[in-house]
Amino acid sequence: MTSSWTVTEEDHKKRLDVFLSENVEGLTRSQAKKRVEEGAFLVNNKSVSGHHFLKAGNIITQEDKADSQMPTAKCRSAEDRTISIAAKDLNIIEETKDWLVIYKPCGVLMHPDHGHPKGTLIDAVIEYAPGVAKIGEDPMRPGIMSRLDKDVSGLVVIAKTQDAFDDLKKQFADHSVKKEYVALVFGEVEDDEGDIRFRIGRSSTKARMAALPENSEDGQAAWTHYEVTERFKGATLLKLQILTGRTHQIRAHLMALQHPIVGDALYKPKSVTRKIASPRLCLQSVALEFNDPKTGERRVYAIDRDKEFDRVIKTLAS
Repeated sequence: MTSSWTVTEEDHKKRLDVFLSENVEGLTRSQAKKRVEEGAFLVNNKSVSGHHFLKAGNIITQEDKADSQMPTAKCRSAEDRTISIAAKDLNIIEETKDWLVIYKPCGVLMHPDHGHPKGTLIDAVIEYAPGVAKIGEDPMRPGIMSRLDKDVSGLVVIAKTQDAFDDLKKQFADHSVKKEYVALVFGEVEDDEGDIRFRIGRSSTKARMAALPENSEDGQAAWTHYEVTERFKGATLLKLQILTGRTHQIRAHLMALQHPIVGDALYKPKSVTRKIASPRLCLQSVALEFNDPKTGERRVYAIDRDKEFDRVIKTLAS
């Protein structure tokens, strides 16, 4: 997978090897210098030295020809740099003539936005299956049936035909699609399971969503069910199902429950009883179920937690 970074004013005049050691997990400054000299990283598509001084606006790319053991770009938060993806990078779990189930990595956008006009998951899907570009109701989000925030990894389904799109849309509307997530949250959740039904609307004070009272006239109705799967000192591992699909629903709901997700820079607590270092947002879509639009057969998919996610969990027992 090709990773890329755009140099900001903050990193203007910073040495390339220093920049890479700060932004690529597990890479030291000396290793970064060696990798640059091997051609693993380019600046504006040109080979440079490890001691190259960067300028704001430079684009750094990690080349595919680098060693397969090359560390990958960190994915920590909504403030992190975005990872580009191409058709060759797609992790397709299953495909039929009508739909695709794909694993979306952390750091990859679902579809283009004003700051990222290309390199998103749907761009890669269209490169792989051009017909998807004409599917759906929104030309900016063709075929997308389920979406994940940039920093959330996991399973998504993409429709390849209009009939499949229409059928899956109805399944999502009547809640026959099952989506399961795992999240590591700050604090010790008191109840073993519960429902969060705060409405979701845009915050009036911050650039994020807000949880509103269930009887509020503002926002949209939202429903998240959670179950505790493991408890730690100062943290809890949850299994979650969402029965509605609002923007940032899980993140806003857990913030309102006073148990924000570990590694979330946008919905972060003012104080915590235990500090937990995490290189990523600890939220992942791990299971997906729906009925095949053509055959009616129930399709069930499940994946393990990402290794980076599990590494954070392992630190809690120490």
